[in-house]
Amino acid sequence: MRALVFGSVLALGLGMGAALRAADLPASARQMLAMTPEDFERSASVKDDALEVLATITTEPGYQERHGLLRLVWSDNFLRAFVDKGSGAVTYQLYQRTVYEGRLYKYFRTANYETPAGPKSVETLDLGRTEQCSRSQLFGGCTRTEALAVPIDAALLRTVAAGGETAWHFRFKAQSGDDFDGVMAPAEAAGLLAKVADYRREHGLAKVGR
Repeated sequence: MRALVFGSVLALGLGMGAALRAADLPASARQMLAMTPEDFERSASVKDDALEVLATITTEPGYQERHGLLRLVWSDNFLRAFVDKGSGAVTYQLYQRTVYEGRLYKYFRTANYETPAGPKSVETLDLGRTEQCSRSQLFGGCTRTEALAVPIDAALLRTVAAGGETAWHFRFKAQSGDDFDGVMAPAEAAGLLAKVADYRREHGLAKVGR
């Protein structure tokens, strides 16, 4: 989890970096912001084989906040890149998994995120929902998970990567009226971009696509 909370009072600013800096964030977020692009590049995962037309690169292993004796990962977000192995073109997503207790799903339909021109609102891509209900939870609610993705423009990702110590802020807005806020380290974006560049260079794609 990357400092995500329901009903957060974090406010999106008028432009990139207008919200909170590292010193203003919880300890878990400060730990994430202390990581380097090399940390995220080194830990990024690559899914690719001869039957795939797209190589999938993610920063999921880079930083995960774990809880309890079992060290479970609850809500989490990370970046994904999809590299077309024919054209070399790359598309990017912000992936979000939210885990919460409730009798009903919240249905996160839109996401707001910081850009240099101010906050932008986009529809989320629904990647599925699951629930886990024990006998004691049946009447009081269940543990519910929603998986979402948001397309991210490559130019914005490069802007985020150049953000220094300023976290990138975003907010998921639910049909239920709930908000779910998150932050991401510029180093995570920079690490993903470096890993994508490495992959494209290694596979002869550096001079094609974008």
